[in-house]
Amino acid sequence: MPNAQTIKSMFNNISVHYDLLNDILSLGIHRLWKKALVKEMTKNSPQKILDCATGTGDIAIMMKHHGPNSQILGTDFSANMLSVAKKKTNEITWEVQDVMNLPYADDQFDCSSISYGIRNVEDYHLALKEMARVTSTKICILEFGQPQNPLFKFVYFTVMKGLMPIIGKLFNKQQAYKYLIESSMNFPSQQEFCDVIKASTGFDKVTYQPFFGGVTYLYIASNN
Repeated sequence: MPNAQTIKSMFNNISVHYDLLNDILSLGIHRLWKKALVKEMTKNSPQKILDCATGTGDIAIMMKHHGPNSQILGTDFSANMLSVAKKKTNEITWEVQDVMNLPYADDQFDCSSISYGIRNVEDYHLALKEMARVTSTKICILEFGQPQNPLFKFVYFTVMKGLMPIIGKLFNKQQAYKYLIESSMNFPSQQEFCDVIKASTGFDKVTYQPFFGGVTYLYIASNN
């Protein structure tokens, strides 16, 4: 289980290169996966949206473009990550907050999301519980996992484990980049994580959709 202060320090240190890092981990196609999450989040024109672990804000910004009338709040526990987001737009409210302890009222948001962040939370069960508490209708989670095909899984993680130290040396962040690929290898995915979401949130329906053979999964939890 990751240590909160260690993770916060890591993301503060890699904030400038974080968008590039997602390009590497997803082989450059994470934008397509994020579009799928945004499409799901903006269904039925929600009035209030919470984007947790918003990082540099790309998901929140995409949601604002798709639903310009929605009020969107982007939160992250890394002030440095949010400083990058704030430079991109002032149409979204940005707040430094911990997803394990959200200072919002019950059911304050119509839907909430977290993208490539839940595996980095010290207690993701508590984070999911908090997201469910402040959300009335739907939670969407986009996260790296394990490819479903054993051969592809072996090839993908072999390539990533070889590539990440090289990238880490370029940016002098070897330990951070090593952690990010190892956390993807070990984090629960597919039905296993659906069961975690259901138990943590109490939401009735939890489904998942794999992308690129299971490099990434979109989880959708709802009350209907």
